[in-house]
Amino acid sequence: MSNDKQQIKQKADSVRHALEKMKPQMAMAMPKHLTAERLLRVTMTACQNTPKLLECDRTSLFSAVMTCAQLGLEPDGVLGQAYLVPFKVGGNMKVQFIPGYKGYLTLARNSGEISSIQAHEVCEQDDFSYAYGLEEHLHHRPAEGDRGAVTHFYAYAKFKDGGHVFEVMTRTQVDEIRDGSEAYKAFKKKWIKSTPWDSHYPQMGRKTAIRRLANYLPLSVQRAAAMDAAYEEGGKHSTTNDYGDLVIEGESERIEDEEGNEAPAENKAGSKMDDLAGDDAGGADKPSEDKPQKPSFKAPPGTYWEHGELVDMETAEIVTDQYDNKGNRLASAGAQQKQDAADGNGLFAPEG
Repeated sequence: MSNDKQQIKQKADSVRHALEKMKPQMAMAMPKHLTAERLLRVTMTACQNTPKLLECDRTSLFSAVMTCAQLGLEPDGVLGQAYLVPFKVGGNMKVQFIPGYKGYLTLARNSGEISSIQAHEVCEQDDFSYAYGLEEHLHHRPAEGDRGAVTHFYAYAKFKDGGHVFEVMTRTQVDEIRDGSEAYKAFKKKWIKSTPWDSHYPQMGRKTAIRRLANYLPLSVQRAAAMDAAYEEGGKHSTTNDYGDLVIEGESERIEDEEGNEAPAENKAGSKMDDLAGDDAGGADKPSEDKPQKPSFKAPPGTYWEHGELVDMETAEIVTDQYDNKGNRLASAGAQQKQDAADGNGLFAPEG
């Protein structure tokens, strides 16, 4: 085996080992239709198909995978739900989660609030009309045969309560967003060989229309759209932290949580991904009334951080009080654990 192949294998094995540790955490975050084991396999396939992912900052890779888990999307690049994209930001290689066109549709349908959602391109020969206002309407009958060049894109959503919403964009509007895309600009300068804006223009146009529609859709779609826009339109890296808040590097924007309350997103959020990555890439969580402050040591073997508390991987019990502020296990912790087992105490103690 050549040195290059051996190095790639070692990096892949290291990533797989870390993802294995993340499986309990992923399982708690993901919806029922996706399993942690499948997400792990899909992620490793993505790394095999795109080896540059293995060269990226590990914290960003694990955060992107966790975002997939939280949203319930598979980053296989085949189904078109989501993609793991390596790109350089601030001189460092990072992995960015990018939702695909079908990913937006999946998120909307899985929310339970949408009965139907679609996006289409409109061509010169199509029968198309629309109007906003008190007598709004949207009519589109595609032409048979040669439909001509694309003139518009639109997206609509029907809600289960009977309401609906739609957005129409001209080709000029979509092209302005395309021309501002960091990936498309790199393609035009011949820095990269391909971009979906060149090879899959209609799909990218539909996705852009859905992204414009996202402000009226469930929060999961809004978050995915914000991450997509940060990368496409600003070349910025974004992720979600341990609390599900959206974090865009270099910005201090706010996003509403599930109850509609505003939750601040820090420039850099410390998380258990940093512990798995084995570096100090993330900053420490800021103390607040709602979020406990994270101690200043890395998670000891067999544990991980969860909302500022140290959690045992096997039992899922909080074990923060079993360690001192330097990460050393207290002498009394082992004795207490044995006594709890003897007494039948603990999270998974039998009932009755």
